[in-house]
Amino acid sequence: MERGLKRLRGKYARKPPVTRPASVDERAWAIFTAYFHENLSLSEIAAGAGLAPSRVSRVLYEVDAQLEAALQTQGAAGAVLLDSPIEELALSSRAQNAIHRLGCAKVKDVLRLDLSAVRGIGRKTRGEVRAALRNSGLPQPELDECLDVEMQGLDSSLERMHRRIKAALDALAKEIVAIQKRIRKRIEPRDGGTTGGVFDA
Repeated sequence: MERGLKRLRGKYARKPPVTRPASVDERAWAIFTAYFHENLSLSEIAAGAGLAPSRVSRVLYEVDAQLEAALQTQGAAGAVLLDSPIEELALSSRAQNAIHRLGCAKVKDVLRLDLSAVRGIGRKTRGEVRAALRNSGLPQPELDECLDVEMQGLDSSLERMHRRIKAALDALAKEIVAIQKRIRKRIEPRDGGTTGGVFDA
């Protein structure tokens, strides 16, 4: 496993630490810096983080991929970081002014906003800010929360549908049983009379 990370160690180990992009969470970044800049082994990091060494290895590859994606997205200008000024986001001057009026000077200030509830910016500006954050590979926690709420609502709807379908099937099954009973009551006397006649003869 360590052998497979040799290329990445050569890529990062002898270079000064890069700044954490906003798209990489703090735990993954701590694992990344512990391996490449503090020279801890996979098993040492795994023991400290409560993870399997194979999971630590996957985290290292994931952070490397996110660093590469951030660099490609931003090109020569470099990745948009948490401490980057909001001018580094691809926003119109109208949207930048609206965000400044909300007291935001840096990208991390924008990420702290709940764009779904904040007053002072319109729907179009909200959409532009969200698109700029998404295109920069930045997390948008309130969108994840909205998705969670939406998924919970969908789960509740499916549960209600399941109960209604089950109740309908149960009612249908009872109706079928009742019809079968009526049919059998009608058939049994006739069968009994016929059978008795045959044996009597």
